[in-house]
Amino acid sequence: MALERIKTGIPGLDEKIEGGFEKGSVITVLGGPGAGKSIMGMQFLHYGAKNGENVLYYSFEESKEDIIRDMEAIGLDPYELIKQNKLNIISASPIDFEYLPIIDSIKTNNIKRLVIDSLSTISMYFENNSKFRRFLLDLVSSLKELGVTTIMTDEQSQGTGENEIMFFSGEYLSDAVIKLYYTGLGGEYDRSMQIIKMRRTNNERSVIPMKIDKGGIYLK
Repeated sequence: MALERIKTGIPGLDEKIEGGFEKGSVITVLGGPGAGKSIMGMQFLHYGAKNGENVLYYSFEESKEDIIRDMEAIGLDPYELIKQNKLNIISASPIDFEYLPIIDSIKTNNIKRLVIDSLSTISMYFENNSKFRRFLLDLVSSLKELGVTTIMTDEQSQGTGENEIMFFSGEYLSDAVIKLYYTGLGGEYDRSMQIIKMRRTNNERSVIPMKIDKGGIYLK
């Protein structure tokens, strides 16, 4: 049976992953500061909301006002989508956080796309990795049960290749792991993306040149 896929809203990506993300899958997006993790999440949600889906940005790092300003800065207009209740933005404290408020928001607002930004922020407030992994296992299991297509961001170093990926958080539970790189050297394509893994998908495996421009991320 053919998998149902949804378009990512990121120009150049869908054709490299057999048409889009698997519907209901969980994708971890890794990268260092400034690599474009949050932008990728915003772009993914904005595309879904523009096409009639209810979407949710759940942030542990920025206020709702800052997220709106970030979207505006890359040319994504959030206001009408927020007014229509298509785009939902929640800013929460990571201290002693439980996953149930995310699940409640999904059910209440009939959410189809979700971004959690970021796992690394939440992890700092857990006593040890074991408790954090248990939290993630419960969260990811619930998201899969609800059929929500989810991007979770996670901050990691700029090292390339699968051996450089530290599977200490959501990566080991995810259906897909995508890593973003930023050289900071300038030029049109001074960023890149690598699809580390994507279950049930014959995906591009090489490092893909990437840029951030008006509208968000573009792949070469």
